[in-house]
Amino acid sequence: MQRAELDLLRSRLSVIAYAIVGVLLVLLGGFWHFQMAQTSYYVELSNNNRFKQIPLIAPRGRFLDREGRILVDNRPSYDVSYVREGSKHSVEETVAVFAPGLGMTSEEVLELIRKKRGEPKFRPIILKEDVGVADIAFVKARLMDYPEIRVESVPRRRYLFGELAAHALGYVGEVNTEELKREEFKQNKSGDLIGKTGLERVYNNILRGTDGYRRLVVDHLQRPKEVLGEEPSIPGNDVRTTIDLDLQRAAEEAFGDQIGAAIAIDPRTGEVLVMTSRPSFDPNIFATNVSQASVRALNVDKRKPFRNRAIQDKYSPGSVFKVFMTVAGIESQTLNHLDHVNCDGAEVIYGQTRHCWKRAGHGSITLYEALVHSCNIFFYNIGKKLDIDKIAFYAKQMGLGQNTGIDLPGEDPGLIPTRAWKANAYKTKNKAEQIWRDAETINVSIGQGQVSVTPIQVTWAMGGLMAGGQLKQPHLVTSQYLEKLGFKGKTVAESSYPVSTETLEVIKSALWGVVNAGGTGTKAAVPGFDVAGKTGTAQVVALSKHKTGEGTEDNAWFVGFAPHRNPEIVVGVFVEQGGHGGSASAPIAHAIFDTYYRKKTGQFNSTGSGQIAQLTPKP
Repeated sequence: MQRAELDLLRSRLSVIAYAIVGVLLVLLGGFWHFQMAQTSYYVELSNNNRFKQIPLIAPRGRFLDREGRILVDNRPSYDVSYVREGSKHSVEETVAVFAPGLGMTSEEVLELIRKKRGEPKFRPIILKEDVGVADIAFVKARLMDYPEIRVESVPRRRYLFGELAAHALGYVGEVNTEELKREEFKQNKSGDLIGKTGLERVYNNILRGTDGYRRLVVDHLQRPKEVLGEEPSIPGNDVRTTIDLDLQRAAEEAFGDQIGAAIAIDPRTGEVLVMTSRPSFDPNIFATNVSQASVRALNVDKRKPFRNRAIQDKYSPGSVFKVFMTVAGIESQTLNHLDHVNCDGAEVIYGQTRHCWKRAGHGSITLYEALVHSCNIFFYNIGKKLDIDKIAFYAKQMGLGQNTGIDLPGEDPGLIPTRAWKANAYKTKNKAEQIWRDAETINVSIGQGQVSVTPIQVTWAMGGLMAGGQLKQPHLVTSQYLEKLGFKGKTVAESSYPVSTETLEVIKSALWGVVNAGGTGTKAAVPGFDVAGKTGTAQVVALSKHKTGEGTEDNAWFVGFAPHRNPEIVVGVFVEQGGHGGSASAPIAHAIFDTYYRKKTGQFNSTGSGQIAQLTPKP
């Protein structure tokens, strides 16, 4: 019995001994793990309690015009931010103190913090942007007790001319969660400013700089004690655009309060000299935390100021399309430049009475006269001879019905209809509605019906035609400039199509007459510059409903070039519900041509007229 008890005692002592050894091993393992294997980790944690890195935000690169004049730069500003890490106060306590002093409600500040609750606590949360002296003084006076609230210097975007070229330049805003998932923004972090639209977005990675930091020693309450060093930020690259500030200003001033777009391109290179879309908006409002009310006001505005009408909206080209119909007719040997048609003001075609804009008619009229005076009857007869697919073949060859490839997002390709297009577009309807009718070709022959173009597209196409069938991709930043910065520039795409010298001579001569020999575009003329072009008036509603209410006025076009023999500049102007191209659009084109010519001949005063307040540099 004693032996059994002794064995039991020994076994219990062995279990206890093993347990003690196990505990000692665990303690030794933990000691080794925390003191040896994780040394760097805990040293870093310790350092973080003593050292802090304050980010120094890099300014974005500036936008310049083609002559190096600043269009967009940065201005110094200050933000109030909140860092949750190391704070001895609760969020509610901090907010209760600072919200009233910053002119905000506690609910507003708490909502800003809630939106960032998933982010690291060491990352600053911006409570108020672009603060004034009073806000800075309020925060500075409480820094000793509330070191978690900071005033940080931040470069802020400054669009010197407000609305001028706003659709081309774009605007910036804080990157959102969805954008951070995209490849193009992989280098960004929450809180960063990125380009949202226009060139700001397209060249975002070229414009963005590299943030620096200031390294500080802080106490246990996170209060700064000593500056250890600083890594300065590296500003982003400046981007020189092809925009000519003087021409852009002339276009914007000439437009006034009208709705529409104006484009100017150098057809020899594809460089865009002017891009105007009216009405516009001031991108400076997005340089700070814009209010939802401001954005909502712009979004609900019936005039749609956010739309870049130059590249995003398509319209019937009206009589401007007659230029491209002429090329299709001559090049397909359907039309001869000596052909003539008798215009009595109206003609029955395919059972429908078709009218010329001149009710009394033009009488016996040649191709030259038909272009100069924009005779509908003449071009109806070309339409009768040409099939819609043949018209589409030549129109697309000349650049219509496709994207130009400009370096801006959101371009619309327009539409050049074909039989196949209609069959596909109406495939859910009955068979009869899927068949292209000859009467529809007649509508297309004068730029009405299903055909539609964007202002940049028809301007580009006109420039390519006048350059002898040479299309150069339009662009706002040259590849040569990007390569000088060390970035890979996108090669300007080029294409060509055959067009005879005879065809060009006929068209150039007629379009010179439109402007200079009693045609419909005389208001575009510039003495000494040999401007040529074509006006266009496109119906918004049927003639029977014309002038019966708001929104029924015709759209107005003018597309021209100069000098007419060897064009250096091509200008396209579209005025929504402007009435007639000759009275609404041609004067705007004149302003651009006139400015270009005066600059070319040394007669230009660069101060500009300053008729629109937004076109003056903002302080």
